[in-house]
Amino acid sequence: MFKKQAIVLLISAVTALGGCNRVYYAQDVDDDDLVEVSYDAVDELLTHLRHPLPRGSLVVVNSLVNVDDMSQSFSFGRIVSDQIASAFHRSGYRVMGMELPTEIFVKNDTGILQLSDETKAGLAEVGAQALLVGTFAPGKRNAYVSLRVVDIDSGYFVATTDYSIAMGPDAKNLLKAKPVEEEPKVEEEPMPMVDESMDDFDLFE
Repeated sequence: MFKKQAIVLLISAVTALGGCNRVYYAQDVDDDDLVEVSYDAVDELLTHLRHPLPRGSLVVVNSLVNVDDMSQSFSFGRIVSDQIASAFHRSGYRVMGMELPTEIFVKNDTGILQLSDETKAGLAEVGAQALLVGTFAPGKRNAYVSLRVVDIDSGYFVATTDYSIAMGPDAKNLLKAKPVEEEPKVEEEPMPMVDESMDDFDLFE
């Protein structure tokens, strides 16, 4: 009887420990190397270009935005777009960032999405040949990213890639909305009062 109870307790203890380990590992997600992932994504884009984009061309890189709210970029969207810009530059392209309107694409009369006139005008003014746009969607265990290279003249996608990164502690922190800190106001010291009744003679006496 005693042996039976001991065996049952031992099995229960092992099962409990196994359950704890599963919970621990399910929550313990390591970060991917975000820089390496961004550079690999640009290599993927350049490898599968469907329209020539000669080295030396100007590529405008727009900050990645939240797929559920195009006005949100977070630290994640800004740093990934900066890394992508660096990767394009190292590949021999001229790169610049621009503050583009929230609605980069608009529907034409037939319902097809195309670059808005405002966006086209801004890109034409700087002589850009291509535009890099992207979105991200944070999930529970992964963040999903979609990148698109857009030909300025036609407005068509000429290269696309999609990938995911693990939602480790760094990724989670980058995907948090951070409050904008206002600069502290500097209180000006009051000007010294001057007795206007004093004349020059009194000042030098």
